[in-house]
Amino acid sequence: MGTVSNRGTKDRPMWYCRYIDADGKRKQRPTKQTTKAAAIRFVVEIEARVARGMIGIPEVSAEEQKAKALTVGELAERFLQEYSSPRLKDRKVYMGSVGPWVRRRLLPYPLAAMAVVDVRRLHISQYRDRLCQEGFKPSSVSTWLHFLSKVFTWCADSEIINIRNPCSKIELPRTAPSEKRYTRAECERLLADADPKVATALYTGMRHGELCGLRWSDVRFDLGCIEIKRSFRTTPKSGKARTIPLHSDLAPILKEWRARCPETPEALVFPVPISDGTFRMGRRQDAAKVRSILVAAGCPDDYENPYHAMRHSFSTLLAESHASIDAISRMLGHSGSGSAVTRGYIHSDVESLRGELAKLRLVPCQPANVVSIAAYRQTA
Repeated sequence: MGTVSNRGTKDRPMWYCRYIDADGKRKQRPTKQTTKAAAIRFVVEIEARVARGMIGIPEVSAEEQKAKALTVGELAERFLQEYSSPRLKDRKVYMGSVGPWVRRRLLPYPLAAMAVVDVRRLHISQYRDRLCQEGFKPSSVSTWLHFLSKVFTWCADSEIINIRNPCSKIELPRTAPSEKRYTRAECERLLADADPKVATALYTGMRHGELCGLRWSDVRFDLGCIEIKRSFRTTPKSGKARTIPLHSDLAPILKEWRARCPETPEALVFPVPISDGTFRMGRRQDAAKVRSILVAAGCPDDYENPYHAMRHSFSTLLAESHASIDAISRMLGHSGSGSAVTRGYIHSDVESLRGELAKLRLVPCQPANVVSIAAYRQTA
């Protein structure tokens, strides 16, 4: 029986096969296959040809030739096409995030023109380094590498080409802990506007995506809690739903907002207006509104994600109020009790958290140089 062996490396395999030809002589030749399974199939086909009296090694089929010529860009587009099916629950997530990555951050790069079978870790590292050199955030680069890894995994799982995922064990760019947050005084000036979304961010520490996906059915005034089940059309970042207490100072703000909140089919708590005059779920459409609130309150308005800064502020103010790390971690939705992630944010059941959250006391305060934020908006 024929055998196969790898004379290359794990990252760049070179599979050879040994077999007995029709004259009883031991032969050895390269298989030109990228995986052990494919090399075994190759030598089995050779032995079958020898048994039938045929001469020569198996020819590569037209289908195999086409697969070997498939580029990374073409593979990514096939992946997108597969996940654009209306039957898939996460279709909008893939089309809304993976699609732009393929078009803007993959196809224009040399990696996209490479044959899939030729890609090695070195090429992925070069792609990563170029993105970093172009000034993209480490978190964005890590996300794009995650997308690329999913494409290669899908390729192997779908048996399009038998490959090893070249993204495996690639070192991701490191993100320095963010220090962008608002001080207690700034938070209290922000609350003077009583904007419901800003107030909810400051009193809950919810992520921006979680705020966007929040529905009125999640706000349990009767039980005094908020159920966080989704994050902008998908599950929360941790992958798990969580329930947090509804702060006593936040409840009246949300009740007042509910009476005048625009209606949407999903009963969203914070819908955003679009060009046709209707409202929907959105993350970027309220950027100008948030900036006006920040400027009027005398807060820094150059943070890339103000809601993330509010999340940092929430955790820091709770820590300064002597809330436990475990309670803060659970309210933020971090995995693990007192996780290192939670400590990076700090410069049970709902009832056990309620007392911890009650330690956070903020007194809305108008900026000294602005008589009314509402008046400021009218003149801005």
